[in-house]
Amino acid sequence: MSIDRIVKIQKRLEECAISKPDFYEYQFDFIGNILASDAILVGKYGFPALTHQKLIPDVMPLPMNYMLSDKNISKNWYHCFVGDEQFERYWHNFDKYVPYIRSAKGLISTDFSIYRDIPKDTQIRNCYRNRVLAYTMQKINPNIIPTAGFGGEDTWEWCFDSLPKHSTYAITTNGVLSDPEGRRLFIGGVDALVLTLEPYALVVCGNYPKWLDTKYPGVRIIPILSYSQMWSARRYG
Repeated sequence: MSIDRIVKIQKRLEECAISKPDFYEYQFDFIGNILASDAILVGKYGFPALTHQKLIPDVMPLPMNYMLSDKNISKNWYHCFVGDEQFERYWHNFDKYVPYIRSAKGLISTDFSIYRDIPKDTQIRNCYRNRVLAYTMQKINPNIIPTAGFGGEDTWEWCFDSLPKHSTYAITTNGVLSDPEGRRLFIGGVDALVLTLEPYALVVCGNYPKWLDTKYPGVRIIPILSYSQMWSARRYG
C-alpha cells in the first residue's frame, strides 16, 4: 500500500472521529477501512452498503474450508457457516484468497457470530466485518449472497443495516434451536428480517424448521446442509 493511501485513510479516520464518534469505535477498524475504503456507509454504525441481487445457488453449497483444495471450484458454491476461526484468515489476509473467491461459482459470505450472549461491542464489530467482507467479495465475484445474522432483540434495530431490500440473504440455525429462548429469538429475528428487508429468498443452513415452509409465503426458502449434516451424510450415506 502506498504512503499516500495510508495518509488518506488516516485523515479520514481523524475526520470521522471528530464528526461521528459513534462510527469511530465500530466502523473505522484499520483493516475494514482498507478493504472497504470506497464503500458507501449506511446505518447507525456505518456498515458498507451491499449490492442488490436475487441469487439462488444451483448446487448444494459446500463449507468454505473445502474451497481451498477443491479441484472443481468453478462448479461449486460455498458457505461460511462454520466456526469463526475458519474465516478469520479472510479478514487478516484477504488478498491471499482473492483467486479462490474469484474462481468460485458463488459464495455465501462470512458469518462472524452475533450471539445474544456476547458483548454488544463484539456483536457490532462482527456484523461490520461481515458487511466489509461481503462488500469486498461482491467486487471480485458477482455471485455473493450476504449473511443476515442477528442476535437478541436489541440487535434487530441495526443488524440488517446496509443489506438491500428484496434480495437473497442467508441465515443459519446452528446453535440457536437447542433451547426455548434460542428458538423464540430465532423466530423473532426471522420475523424482523422479513419485515425489514422483504427478502426475495432466504437460504437457511442447518436443521430446518418446517414452519418456514408456510410462515412467509412471499419468500422463497432454500434449505442447505450444515458442515455437520454434510459430514454425517457422507459418513453414513
